[in-house]
Amino acid sequence: MSTLLALLTPLTLLAYIYNPSDWQHYPKLEQIQNFTADAFNTTYLVTADAIIELDKRASTPKRIYSEAEGLPGDITLAIYDTDLGRLWITSWNGELYTFNLIGGFARKIFLMNASPVIRLGIDHEHVFLDNGSSVQAVNKRSEREEDAEPDSTARWVGNFNQEDIRRDYPFLAPWLFINERMDWMPYSLVFTHRNKAYVSVAGYGYLVFNALAWRETLRYQSPRANDVHSMFAADSSIYAFGSNGVDQFVQNERSMTHHPFDRWGTTTNLTPAWGQGIMDKLRRTNYEKARLIDGNLFLLEKREADVFNVDKKILSEITTQAWIYDVDFHADSLFVATDEGVFLTLIPEGEPKQLADERSKLVRREVLGIVRGEHARYFWTGGMVVKQVGYGWEYFTAPGFMPVPQKAIAGQDSLIVLGGNGGVVIYNPETYYQIFLTTREGLLSNNVTALLVDGKHLWIATDAGLSRFDLSAVLP
Repeated sequence: MSTLLALLTPLTLLAYIYNPSDWQHYPKLEQIQNFTADAFNTTYLVTADAIIELDKRASTPKRIYSEAEGLPGDITLAIYDTDLGRLWITSWNGELYTFNLIGGFARKIFLMNASPVIRLGIDHEHVFLDNGSSVQAVNKRSEREEDAEPDSTARWVGNFNQEDIRRDYPFLAPWLFINERMDWMPYSLVFTHRNKAYVSVAGYGYLVFNALAWRETLRYQSPRANDVHSMFAADSSIYAFGSNGVDQFVQNERSMTHHPFDRWGTTTNLTPAWGQGIMDKLRRTNYEKARLIDGNLFLLEKREADVFNVDKKILSEITTQAWIYDVDFHADSLFVATDEGVFLTLIPEGEPKQLADERSKLVRREVLGIVRGEHARYFWTGGMVVKQVGYGWEYFTAPGFMPVPQKAIAGQDSLIVLGGNGGVVIYNPETYYQIFLTTREGLLSNNVTALLVDGKHLWIATDAGLSRFDLSAVLP
């Protein structure tokens, strides 16, 4: 029995207990639902995925509250209750939640009839849910529905009207933001608290004004790249490739810049150093994956790959009969992972040859990703890890639980990270160590589209934004 336990123990899927200090989030703010503030003058920004605490001085995102704290994944409105020191939150179908920000967990309040809410309000006794045709009243302390009507003391969020912005905030004229493409983006809502005015701009982020002088003090741009499929690190930045452009996160400045493909290389849009000289390709071609390896930018599109030497500004092309999933390049060896196996090309010779391992696990098989270690290379086939070392081959089983389908593969040394529909699994095939991350453990969304291991940090792209996770929190 002891021998059996010894064999089974390494295969155990270990649990990670959510700790907000392990995460740094950069959520997409295409649509801000509303703002609210607590009794200590902290402002919160509400999106469909999360409630974001803003730093009091900097007015930038400081902490994220999401499904990891039990919040619904389809938030419509939220308002802070200074009497009870908690948030009241509504979901898309009109369900009501209460949430204590200090070490609390969201609780759902039972309602006899729930319907979509257009306004959420509170007074000293009740929470009011306005669905347009009627208003439900819930006693804040008993958490039961009662017959009560809101009066002039009730505070409301929701049901915003741009005409109200023009009437109530004349100093914000012309009530629109002009982005780097010279597009006019109208303000969608305004929230004033103490001496600050927070202004949301749909599809961009938000602005902060001094509410006394009505002078702009901050522009916060959220991630704007859609369908992010690749990430890499360069010049102290993290780059996230999407279908409409590239988001650049400058790590030492903690700032975000969006580089749209339709303006790539123009005077109004600065181009990153690795993208200078390849403007037409990035404007016109919808690539499916991008890799920056040893000074070469690999841009994959179905059965072809464009290779751009950043220093020499030389563009070359790889054409295959198979679908290209990933590449790795080191010294004179180019590895191409395809749906027909792995092909190795020694650059001086120029002839690709199919890479054959001892058990033929890489021949005529789908090889979805390549992870290069310090002394080895790991190939992920979707059901097995094949390790290539100087003295031969080693084989490892898949982790106990995987996202399906897998949309993203990354790693470093012997660490393999898989992401897709359902979250992220962090897997070390050498030790069978496994950790699984979902929204319950801190992800902004379970729809993971790209991954990057950068030192001790794991960068995760989802349809809700970018997240940086401290790997030292889970690695032994």
